[in-house]
Amino acid sequence: MENWCKIKPKINLIIDTIMFLDLMAVAGLGFLMKYILLPGYKINEIYESDVELFFLGLDRHQWGVIHLYLALFMVFLLIWHIILHWTSIVCIFRQMIKDGTVRIIIASIVVILSLFFALSPFFVDAEIVPLQRKHNRNRIPERFGTQPANNFDDTYKYARLSDTLTGPQKTDTQNIPAVTPLAEPEQDTDPHLHHNQVNIDGTMSLNEISERYQISIEELAKIINIPVESANERLGRLKKRYGFEMDDLRSFVSQRSSINK
Repeated sequence: MENWCKIKPKINLIIDTIMFLDLMAVAGLGFLMKYILLPGYKINEIYESDVELFFLGLDRHQWGVIHLYLALFMVFLLIWHIILHWTSIVCIFRQMIKDGTVRIIIASIVVILSLFFALSPFFVDAEIVPLQRKHNRNRIPERFGTQPANNFDDTYKYARLSDTLTGPQKTDTQNIPAVTPLAEPEQDTDPHLHHNQVNIDGTMSLNEISERYQISIEELAKIINIPVESANERLGRLKKRYGFEMDDLRSFVSQRSSINK
């Protein structure tokens, strides 16, 4: 018993030191995934293409797994810390709250909340929200602003702005044709012109695309020339390995979707 009393403070110090280092590692990985290894939608906004970010050969999701293991290890150390200090905790708790019934209620609330925070993710369902992909088609030069000219009014407005900056051009006012409203453009039936509307990015797998657009995995794999066995892997990783173009896959899916309709 005397030996344990001498060893216990040293063990406490070692556990506290390891727990502190583990906590700092958990915080550092959180910063890494938040500000460096950005999620897919932010990557598309910044890089305007389907790319993946890696650090030391691991992507965001793989570092997330390490982050989880470090968090579980910290919980393990915290439990050991509580066990080694249990006598002191009970003593201080009794001094703070004299009523035994109140102590039981508070302790029960702490235990219930702890279990709720730790286990509730296993009993909830995620919300499925379609991504709004942003594309930079029909962009206006920077000196005219960044708003796209999607209709005749915008085009006319930017043309007037150009005259203001560069000076009006001398023209024969008698030969200027009357401005007439533009007719509503006909619906283009060529699916290749609208492949960017297909919601496919590097975070998806061929299995997900097959389920969403009702296209067989074999056809999808053949288009981008990858083995069918890789259907569960994310497209971003497969793209680095096989060097296919995401637009080829989008065009094929768009064409097949149009045919199915």
